[in-house]
Amino acid sequence: MKNRILTIFLLASTLLFSAKDTSAQQDPQYSQYMFNSFVFNPSLAGNKPSLSMVGLFRSQYVGFDGGPQTQTISAHMPAPSLKGGIGLHIINDQIGFERNLHFAASYAYKYELPTGNLSVGASLGFIQRTLDGAKLKALTPGDPLIPAGSVNAVKPDINLGLTYNTESYYVGFSTTHLTRPNMSFDVPGTSEYKSVVHYYLTGGYNFVLSPSIEIKPSVMIKMARTSSFDINAIAFYNQKYWGGLSYRLNDAIVAIAGMNLTERIKMSYSYDYTVSNLSLTSNGSAGSHEIILGYDVVFVKRIKTDVIIKTPRFL
Repeated sequence: MKNRILTIFLLASTLLFSAKDTSAQQDPQYSQYMFNSFVFNPSLAGNKPSLSMVGLFRSQYVGFDGGPQTQTISAHMPAPSLKGGIGLHIINDQIGFERNLHFAASYAYKYELPTGNLSVGASLGFIQRTLDGAKLKALTPGDPLIPAGSVNAVKPDINLGLTYNTESYYVGFSTTHLTRPNMSFDVPGTSEYKSVVHYYLTGGYNFVLSPSIEIKPSVMIKMARTSSFDINAIAFYNQKYWGGLSYRLNDAIVAIAGMNLTERIKMSYSYDYTVSNLSLTSNGSAGSHEIILGYDVVFVKRIKTDVIIKTPRFL
């Protein structure tokens, strides 16, 4: 049924508000992680010789009420005087009765090695978690554990990241919510709502088949309360058009396509075909949609080459 996901949320809310210690949902899922990695790996700040801005919209499990809706905005640029790069990002993630807003400022230090480049980054910001009691149905009318309206809590948050890359490949490791911020709401009978530390391992390679064709396979492993594994390959034609496929273990097959609209503006779209049990329900998931828009502001003055990090990543 269409309300299946929302029903699950409502049942889970009983546990959420009655438990003294509860773990929060995981970070948002991204199918086009290779174009949006900065939001979970701060070491990528300033990895391009331009001000790089990316906006993302994701609608997950279309067909189910309360399915995840995610929007992100990020911007980062080289900072030669700081021997690295700086950036900002905002993530707005809505799932059922829960909304998470994450804002962070990042800095990455770039170090040139004989065989490649090493970037070490950190981001500092905050998480605001909001629970909308109006979307919950109490099993017992007037249940004091169910808020009458919206309640929210704000806590500081820290992310760390590390990336090593050459002109042909890259490897990255990062962690988010390192301080495991515990959110306390002004609702009698509740205590802490724990954030979960997430670990990301990413990697990719650039195969140059001809002057106009490149193949870029990549992988991402995300580990938290549960783990996910994505493997992807994208073909680029003249660095203007691209298309490829991903597989997320036991979850989805993903098709990706995009193009450079202008020299500065890029657009990419992905569709997730659900292969998990969600597709087996009578009104199963119609998949997930994700759109990315990228805009680069090229600096007029040439940036010192010691802070330009060449990478097989795109966007």
